[in-house]
Amino acid sequence: MSMSSRQEEQQIIIESLKVALFKLMKEKSFNSITVSELVKTAGIARSTFYRHFNDKLSFVRSLIQTEMDQFDAVYQPQTIEERFEDKYIKEVWHSLLGNKAQIKGLVEAGLSHIYLEEFNHHLLKLFPYSMTIDEKIHLYGLAGAQYNIIFNLYEHI
Repeated sequence: MSMSSRQEEQQIIIESLKVALFKLMKEKSFNSITVSELVKTAGIARSTFYRHFNDKLSFVRSLIQTEMDQFDAVYQPQTIEERFEDKYIKEVWHSLLGNKAQIKGLVEAGLSHIYLEEFNHHLLKLFPYSMTIDEKIHLYGLAGAQYNIIFNLYEHI
């Protein structure tokens, strides 16, 4: 499936913003980075940023969602139980090894809780039927377990 030039342009914009954000986060705190600085560093127009995102936080949420969607496109767990299997959890770990800078950036920016929120949304989106309370508890337990693996062990990745 080939991408349209519009999709390619959007990917370039997002990648430019991502690189700019992590560059700026090495220099200063996330909260002190302005959208103006971000777009200037990324080399895009401020209006382009706001066409895609409401603010910096919505951009970070979008990055997290994209990573989760890409991971699931490769590993495609079909059930909640599959997400608890050692094989799947090890794949999550190996994926994290490829995203060290981003994980470190989230932690240092005090945004790791955003990952947990987005992971909860992501999992609920994957299982759109009306879940029982037990299934939701199971699902949120998984999200919490993965969150703890990632953010309590991030210094080891």
